[in-house]
Amino acid sequence: MGVRGGYVAFGLMLALGACAGEQPPPPETSAAAVPATEALALQLTTEQASGKVVFETMCWTCHGSSGHGNGPAVQATSVSRPPDFTTGDYPRLTPAQLQARFAARSHPTMTYIQSMLQPEVFQAALAYVPALGYPAEIPGSAIGGAAMYALRCVGCHGSQGRGDGPAATQLTVKPADFTQDTLIARRNFEGVFRRIKEGGGPVHGSAMPPWGVLFSDAEIWDVVAFVATFQPGSVAARPVP
Repeated sequence: MGVRGGYVAFGLMLALGACAGEQPPPPETSAAAVPATEALALQLTTEQASGKVVFETMCWTCHGSSGHGNGPAVQATSVSRPPDFTTGDYPRLTPAQLQARFAARSHPTMTYIQSMLQPEVFQAALAYVPALGYPAEIPGSAIGGAAMYALRCVGCHGSQGRGDGPAATQLTVKPADFTQDTLIARRNFEGVFRRIKEGGGPVHGSAMPPWGVLFSDAEIWDVVAFVATFQPGSVAARPVP
C-alpha cells in the first residue's frame, strides 16, 4: 500500500471507529452480550459510580479524565500538577487512606473543593480514585482506555476485543484478537504499548495505524490497560473496597 493509500485506510478506520463508538448497545442483557466497555463500568460499586459523577464534574479539570494529573487547568498552568492516580500506590489505597493523604497535603484547591461538597459526596469521589488506577500492574487507566477504545478501536477490534469489528472484513490482515493475544498472555505490556504506538505495519504488516501520532504515551497506556482486561487472568481482578 502506498503512502496515499495508507492515509486513506487510516481515515477510513478513524471514521468507522468513531461511528461504531456511537452505536447503541444491543438489546440483550446477558453477561456475554454486554459490551466490554460497559462491562468495565458495571464493576464499579454504587459508591464508586456516584464518585465517578463527582470526579467527572469537579475533579477532572485538574486531575484529568483518566486521573493522570494532566487536566486542562494544569495544562494552562493555572494550578500545580497533582499526582497521577494510575501510578504508585494510589490504585491500592482505601478512601480513608486517601482522605488522610489529602489532609496531610493541605492543598488549597483540594481544601476548597472539599468544603463545597457534603462529606459523603467527597467520600464517594475518593472511593472512585482507586478504580481509575485499575489495573494496578499497568501505568494506565482501564476506565480511560475504555472510552478511547470505544471511539477509535472498536471499529476494527470489536466491542469484545475479538478482532471482529465492522471494518475487520475489509482488511487483508485480521485485527488482533485481544482475548487470545500472545503479548497480553505473557504480560508483555510494554510490547502491547509499542505495537499500539508504532502501528501494526512494522510488526506484522497489518493496517493498524501508528496511534502515537495522535495519542500521548499516557493515553496509549490507558488503551493497553483496557485491552488487557479482555483476556481473563492477564491482570488482577479489580478489588472492591
